[in-house]
Amino acid sequence: MKKLILLILLTYVGNRECFAQNVNGKITVKVIDGKGQPLPFASVVLRQSKDSTLVKGELSAADGSASFEKINTGHYFIQSSLVGYQTAYTPAFSIDPQHTAIQFANMTLSSSSKNLQGVTVTAQKPFIERKEGATVLNVESSVAAAGSTVLDVLRRAPGVQIDKDDNILLKGNGGVTVMLDGKLTYLSGEQLANLLKSLPAETVSQIEIMTSPSAKYDAAGNSGIINIKTKKGVATGINGSVNGSGGFGRYGFWNTGLNLNWRTEKFNAFGNYNHGDRHFYNQRLATRVVNGDNKEEAQYFSAPQFGKRNFISNGYKLGFDYFITPKHTVGVLLNGNNNFFRSNIFNTTNIYQLGHSSLDSALYSVTNNDHNFNTNTINVNYKGQLDTLGTEVSIDADYAKFGYHRRVYLNDSMYYPEDPLNKNPHAIRNFTTTNITIKSIKGDLVLPFNKTTRLETGVKGSFVTTDNVLLYDSLYGGKYIPALSQSNHFIYTENVLAAYGLIKKSFKNGTDAQLGLRVEGTSSAGNSVTYNSVVKRRYVSFFPNFSADHTFSKDHKLGVTYARRINRPEYEDLNPFIFYSDRYTYGRGNPYLQPEFTNIVELTYSFKQKYILSLSYDRTENFISEFLEQNDSTKVTTSYDKNYDYRQGWHVSLTVPVNPTKWWSINNNLNMNYNYYALKDSGMNIVNSAVGAHFETTSTFTLPGDWKIEVNAYGGTPFQWGVWRGKAYYAIGGGVQKTLFDKKLNMKLNFTDVTNGDQFRGAAVYGNVDFHIHNQWQNRTATLSATYSFGNSKIKGARERQTATSAEAKRSGG
Repeated sequence: MKKLILLILLTYVGNRECFAQNVNGKITVKVIDGKGQPLPFASVVLRQSKDSTLVKGELSAADGSASFEKINTGHYFIQSSLVGYQTAYTPAFSIDPQHTAIQFANMTLSSSSKNLQGVTVTAQKPFIERKEGATVLNVESSVAAAGSTVLDVLRRAPGVQIDKDDNILLKGNGGVTVMLDGKLTYLSGEQLANLLKSLPAETVSQIEIMTSPSAKYDAAGNSGIINIKTKKGVATGINGSVNGSGGFGRYGFWNTGLNLNWRTEKFNAFGNYNHGDRHFYNQRLATRVVNGDNKEEAQYFSAPQFGKRNFISNGYKLGFDYFITPKHTVGVLLNGNNNFFRSNIFNTTNIYQLGHSSLDSALYSVTNNDHNFNTNTINVNYKGQLDTLGTEVSIDADYAKFGYHRRVYLNDSMYYPEDPLNKNPHAIRNFTTTNITIKSIKGDLVLPFNKTTRLETGVKGSFVTTDNVLLYDSLYGGKYIPALSQSNHFIYTENVLAAYGLIKKSFKNGTDAQLGLRVEGTSSAGNSVTYNSVVKRRYVSFFPNFSADHTFSKDHKLGVTYARRINRPEYEDLNPFIFYSDRYTYGRGNPYLQPEFTNIVELTYSFKQKYILSLSYDRTENFISEFLEQNDSTKVTTSYDKNYDYRQGWHVSLTVPVNPTKWWSINNNLNMNYNYYALKDSGMNIVNSAVGAHFETTSTFTLPGDWKIEVNAYGGTPFQWGVWRGKAYYAIGGGVQKTLFDKKLNMKLNFTDVTNGDQFRGAAVYGNVDFHIHNQWQNRTATLSATYSFGNSKIKGARERQTATSAEAKRSGG
């Protein structure tokens, strides 16, 4: 049977190729300006119609003419560009036995800018726009993004919030999948936040926010996918850029990077390296009430904390694509990070009898953390176009290794006013080692039935092993003695097999629709070696998705999407290790966490392709969120994640761009939501809900002499996240940009959060828990940055691809 299926497939592909015989076609064109004069040395590029793949490139002759010879059968278009002119395109055309010689009328390149009363106006994309069901942030269009990090930019994104621990929330929901150029970041939690802090915004062109991804994507990420796209070019040759930035808040920071790309008709070699050294701080005030065994023992804890932090990052990417033929490409991609993070945290916990102002006792603690984490991944890939109708096959195989080493030294002592010399010193240290191996392979097939209908299908397998060792030592008599009861060894394995199918159809009435289904089978085992405890799970999950867009006219478009998603617990959250902030506050994992499932429905209306209204509803079952457990006898508060009953949210998003003049543009975005949390289990029954809103406005002024000024402001109302109720926040910032040397050098001066209003202030109050937190970060900064581009600025960058190492990779952080 297998041989019969293979024979049928080979016969089908062979028959298609028979109709795609080479005919050695010839194409000629002439490039002129708006006055009819020929334009010499213009870039003239022949591309395939289906995916804009480069076929050949030429420069126009002195009379503006260019030609391409010995062109195979296929569907093509021509793109022509020249500095100072707008890019022009021919209509799509075909080379076949009936059309072997194509001669175009003149291609006219219009001037890319015009002078209006001394002000040069050049078209630019708005900072926020809606495209193909995704919200897109055009980072390279923002002056105020200069010198910022990717995490800073995400704070301004519609529907995105950053919580007290730098976790990303999308429309009030966690479980966001973060990608770089369609590939997972391989990090989560604190490591993901640190990585996003280390990525300069200058290296990013766009950030896509997809709340309802199709079945082609991994179902992981119950609130959607954030895809960070790095900058790329568009022709052949060699190019590159160097960038550097430096700035200060309370402490200084700097970043530098190099990007290189070499592309010919047969191969593309590319690579980049970025180094960052950021010094910053985190200031926190935590207060809580501990009732004790009776009312007379109730106490008030006030714990101001200051942490000085240093993050040193080294990231690299090396890749090579070889074009076997114009239709078949193989490639290899290496990604890596070598990062070091150090923090020195000083904490004072003042303890009072509730209702009294005199100090009962105080705990002084100093915690020194040294973290090293390294990631190295290799991807081998193939992409082939099997015929001229658009049949495509792609294969990706990945191998990833992650190493995480953490050394923590905690020293504390008690102070009693009645006995100041009895300090009861206490010290512990722990060493954590985590090694994670991820092996994945996936294959995808695109099979067009005709020009309006196609099938996309694929399979994937991922195999994960994470090995965690925690060693605790306590200080006794001046020596550290192993604390065997607190040490632990935890091994977690997870295998996921997946398959998907997706049908896309375009109708003559202006409707485009797609219907898909993804099936994932999961087998996992969490083995606490120390306690001889194993938790095994097997389950199969189905993830349907549907979307449809209908264009009523050029000004009116309506779209609807539905998707089901899963958010599996991060590996560190399944680890039962206990981590000490001080002797009164702990954190630990939960090996019994179950995955959470989310259903999302969204309706989007756009007017004139720029005014966008979006309505959505989502519901998450087995909702995962933080839980605080307080022991009134020991006065210890422990934090860990647990499954609750469900959460649901209703959301409204409105994007309104305004152009008061041709040199002044304003982009406004408003997000409103109502989130409802049913935090129920066998031991508690809490219902939290809140109406919240987030607003952002950005004004951009384009001035004479290649100057640009940007002013932005954003803010949000009080909001609810699980057991936490957050207060309002706001920020105002801006920047100025100047380009020099024929726009090869870009200089930016940027100011962020000048009012210092972007802080987290929140409380968790339920049962015997009464916990309040006020977090401040180094958000108020000034940065000067410069980017210099060299070589051919039109080089087409590396192929974007989603590697086989998918959602399981983002869960690997510590």
